[in-house]
Parts: sequence; structure tokens; C-alpha cells
Amino acid sequence: MADGVDPPVEIDASGLRARSGHQDVVDFLRREISLGRLRPGDRLPAERKLAAQLGVARETLRHALRILEEGGQVQVRRGAAGGPIVQQTDPDPEALRRDILSREGSIVELTEFRAIVEAGAAGLAAERHSDDDVVRLEAAQAELEAAVTKAESRLADQAFHLAVARAAGNAMLSTAVEDARARMFDSVDLVQFEFIKESSLGAHQRILDAIRDGDATRAAAAMREHLVTTRQEFERIIDGS
Repeated sequence: MADGVDPPVEIDASGLRARSGHQDVVDFLRREISLGRLRPGDRLPAERKLAAQLGVARETLRHALRILEEGGQVQVRRGAAGGPIVQQTDPDPEALRRDILSREGSIVELTEFRAIVEAGAAGLAAERHSDDDVVRLEAAQAELEAAVTKAESRLADQAFHLAVARAAGNAMLSTAVEDARARMFDSVDLVQFEFIKESSLGAHQRILDAIRDGDATRAAAAMREHLVTTRQEFERIIDGS
């Protein structure tokens, strides 16, 4: 851009709930951030345009942005080059642990659900993948290997798992994987960043190799083994170790 300011990102609001109250907008934008569709530094459209894109009243949008700003997901800047800017924040470890303890049962269920749907997706991906799918998986793996920050690691990890789901060629399964990963980001996934390079690169490579070889059984098993680490990390947090 001539003025040195990046243009606002385009928002695809197809996943926004029909009733579209302010909490729906909050949940939608958090989901887009957690799945890497909105990245740190992205500038959202100005209020009037963003409200129109989301199909909500401006007051509804303002309420949602206030919640997101308080939570550190966005920073609302004023002026011609302003607007909501996506932020990357690190959680308070003790506050995170309290949150996980309060939702222990639901998180256990979510880790089990993830293991089932993502293993299934990996198996189908081995049977149905295209050359372009393999290229996307390899690109995500390269991004993870090159990542130097927690945010970069998380986004690369998300890109890999979503590429596996896409390669499965089943829209309902892909949505289920997205839903599960977006919900896990709110808790357990946040504390795994420091381990992601050590634990995920090898696991991703085994999954990628099995998909490339067309071995559905091996791909599903590799994904299940990979996701065991989420449950183990959750247990470590609960134990306070």
C-alpha cells in the first residue's frame, strides 16, 4: 500500500450463527483466530463495513469487540489507519490451570472426541488425498519446523491438522475437526506451545508419510498416538506438575 498500511482482511461470515448476538460474534471471531484464519497483526475492516460483513448491528459488534479487547484477542485502534487489530497474547498459567480444573470433565470428553474424528480424518486422507493435499501438508510441516514463536508454532500445527481434515474429502468431518480444535484452543492447546516443536514434528511426519503412502490404518494410528499427548498434557496440568 502507498501509505504503508496493510489493507483490512476479508471476513467470511458463513460460519456465523444465524441469531448473531454479540456472544455469537465473539465466538465466531475467536474461532477464526484459533484456526489461523485471522492471524496476529491482521487488521479487520472498519466498524461499519465489518458489521455489514457479519450481518449484525453496529452496537452488537461494538459489544463483541469490547469483550475481545478485554480478553486480549484484539486491539481497537482509532484513526484512518485504525480498526480492530488481531493480537497474540500468552495466558496466565495459573488462571489457565483454574479454568481447566473447572472444566475437567468436558475437556476429557473433547480430547476423546478429537482422537476419534482426527484419526478418522487421517485414515480417509490416506485413501482420498490429492497431490495438492500433500503439498499443503508439507508446507505446514515446513512452517512448524521454521517456527520460532509460540504463535507461529500454533498456527503451523493448526494448518497441518486442518490440511489433514481437508484431504479427507468430507465436509462434515472437516467441520467436526475444526470445531474440536477451536474448542481445545481455549484451554489445553494453549499450554502445549512450549512442547510443540519437540513432540509434533516427528508425529506430523509419521502422519504425512502414511497419508502419502496411502496407508489408512497407519495414518489413523499415527494420529491417535499424536493426540495422546494432548491428554497427557492435560493430566500434567491437573496434577500441577
